[in-house]
Amino acid sequence: MNREIVMEDGARFRIFRHVTIRTSSSDEPQAVFIVRFRPAHVTVQANIRFSLLTMMIFMGFRGFREKFWCVNDETGLCQGVYAWQTLQDAQNYASSVAMRVMTNRSEPDSVTLKVLEQERRKYWLFQPAQIQESATP
Repeated sequence: MNREIVMEDGARFRIFRHVTIRTSSSDEPQAVFIVRFRPAHVTVQANIRFSLLTMMIFMGFRGFREKFWCVNDETGLCQGVYAWQTLQDAQNYASSVAMRVMTNRSEPDSVTLKVLEQERRKYWLFQPAQIQESATP
């Protein structure tokens, strides 16, 4: 995708993958889950490849709607931004076995998690004004 996102705290990330689940519901997702981490013992590129293997796991969780995979190529910090149908769905994922596995394969103390209510897309950080085409290939 080679798009850059600037988060509310000023951190910059390159979006390298995006997936959306289409549903028959017209309801907008009500929650956002943001996780940041630095993988332990692997390169950024190896983690990007590994992330393909985990897609089916979280896509099977109730309420999953959308995810952006992001990385800061300079620092090696990774970020996932998920949209969930309900706040409870996001909280369930935040405390899931999948998140414990991710935490265990990350550098100690590098993992941060946030669950936010969307409030009419207020916190949906990927609105067009927030995404810029990256200058890097």
